[in-house]
Amino acid sequence: MHPLRRLNTYYWRYRRLFIPGLLCAVASAVFSIIVPMVVRQAIDSVPRFVATYRAFQGTQLESFVYADAFATLAVFGTIILLLSLGSGLFSFLMRQTIVVASRHIEFDLRNQLYGKLQALSHDFYLKHATGDLITRSTSDIEHVRRYIGPAIMYTTRALVVILTALSVMFWISPKLTWYTLIPMPFLAVSVFFVARMVHVRSDELQQQYSSLTSRVQEALSGIRVLKAYVREESEAVAFDAESSDYRARSLKLAMVEAAWRPVFVTLVGASTLIVVWVGGSLTMTGEITIGNIAEYIIYVALMTWPVAAVGFVITMIQRASASMIRLNEVFDAQPSIPFEPHTEYTPAIEGRITFRNACFRHADREEKALDDISFDVPAGSTLAIVGRTGSGKTTLVEMIPRLLDVQEGVVEIDGKDIREWPLETVRTAIGYVPQDVFLFSDTVAANIAFGQMEAAVAEVEEAAREADLLENIVDFREGFETMVGERGITLSGGQKQRTSIARALIRRPRILILDDALSAVDVNTERTILGHLRSHFGQRTVIIVSHRVSAVQDADQIIVLDEGRIIERGTHAELVERKGFYAALHHKQQLEQEVEAFH
Repeated sequence: MHPLRRLNTYYWRYRRLFIPGLLCAVASAVFSIIVPMVVRQAIDSVPRFVATYRAFQGTQLESFVYADAFATLAVFGTIILLLSLGSGLFSFLMRQTIVVASRHIEFDLRNQLYGKLQALSHDFYLKHATGDLITRSTSDIEHVRRYIGPAIMYTTRALVVILTALSVMFWISPKLTWYTLIPMPFLAVSVFFVARMVHVRSDELQQQYSSLTSRVQEALSGIRVLKAYVREESEAVAFDAESSDYRARSLKLAMVEAAWRPVFVTLVGASTLIVVWVGGSLTMTGEITIGNIAEYIIYVALMTWPVAAVGFVITMIQRASASMIRLNEVFDAQPSIPFEPHTEYTPAIEGRITFRNACFRHADREEKALDDISFDVPAGSTLAIVGRTGSGKTTLVEMIPRLLDVQEGVVEIDGKDIREWPLETVRTAIGYVPQDVFLFSDTVAANIAFGQMEAAVAEVEEAAREADLLENIVDFREGFETMVGERGITLSGGQKQRTSIARALIRRPRILILDDALSAVDVNTERTILGHLRSHFGQRTVIIVSHRVSAVQDADQIIVLDEGRIIERGTHAELVERKGFYAALHHKQQLEQEVEAFH
């Protein structure tokens, strides 16, 4: 299927704009085609008026002949002016309908693309750079819009002008018309080859633009790290290389687009020269009139822009096709975990979580990230997960809100396979604080209330208090209305983590997941936050992932992961007694605290 066929539904949706727009394009072209006919009649009338004037020159009728000639030419001029105004008016209406329709379709496409991006699963974003997706949402959609609006508009008007003009020209003089069209095949061949080169180079340019956008997006997102490691200069060099490549590809495309214009002008000029040369000889033999020569010259001029538009349209189509292929990759992508809205009654989630022989392997790895994981967390109890970096802790907790789906075995909530629950129900019941904290460029209050958009001010303040953030916010100059900056750049690491925790707590979820969410806070702050969280113990299921034993020692059960498998499980006291990995970690952290206290 041609990539642009997806747009057919939009044409039908906005047919009330497209159909009048196309009719206006036809009317505008017809009015402009009539003008040369009037010019021909005006010019052909001049010799007759000159002969009559000379015949009556010096007589009483001289002034009447002169007035008659002036009035006749004035009528022709008025007709030409009215035809031009009519052509301009319909041209205006053509743009007000077709271009407006293209803007509506652009709006729909962008919203549809954004909705699709929202619906796609986590694994899709592991394969596509953010900058590339931004490019598809902006530049690619703009290329498609230019095809929908200007390309269709130019094509319709060009076809009417060219076909009508050629019909009139053949009716006047087939011989002169054939001579006039001699340069046209060369023009068509040159446009064909140029269009092919434009397609290839436009695609290369668009790919490089995506790469350039990704570079800028990553640099700005990681500006703190970039400055901390004094990498501004090296990053500038890398950006210069990307930008130079983009410039080189842009210049290659510009050279191709610029090359055919001189060729086009030369060939059109050759057509005009042929009209004068051949038309002059035909005038001498009486086959055509001088007015016909003027008419032909105007027709050639009229066809100049439509033929040029063919080149523009071909370029637009090539670019739009390349862009639509990229957009279709997103539109046709299917989420590995589909989000389907449900209308049937669904019982509330209590919070019991069960893993039965669960396994998971990432697409880019051979070994399993999780292997034969089994445990049961009763509703209202607390589970702690500890383990080395890369042992599979984050992968495990991401299965609970179904950011990842189990590949072997079963994950259950309240004794029911998690895949049988509506996805909205599962995620609404969960408050998730990811390891990689993300805050929006908005106020502190808005970031906290993101977890519960209809939350009252008192609820926002209570969530901030439970996350031990309230005192910090009070110290801010604008309090809860303080802007956090892009990705929370104006906040410290601990403040960002606590804002993220408050965002989860304000939901009052049945299941609360903290994925190493206390790593950026000090021990005292951790103790305060855990003290507030303990008030939730027994009311909701809490899962804590942490490297600190102090954060997990009060959990009802603790599991220790290593290389994707559970190597230890039990309470804090039981695991310390076994003198395994957990006991060694506990002993090491005790020594570190004693050393810190000593200093």
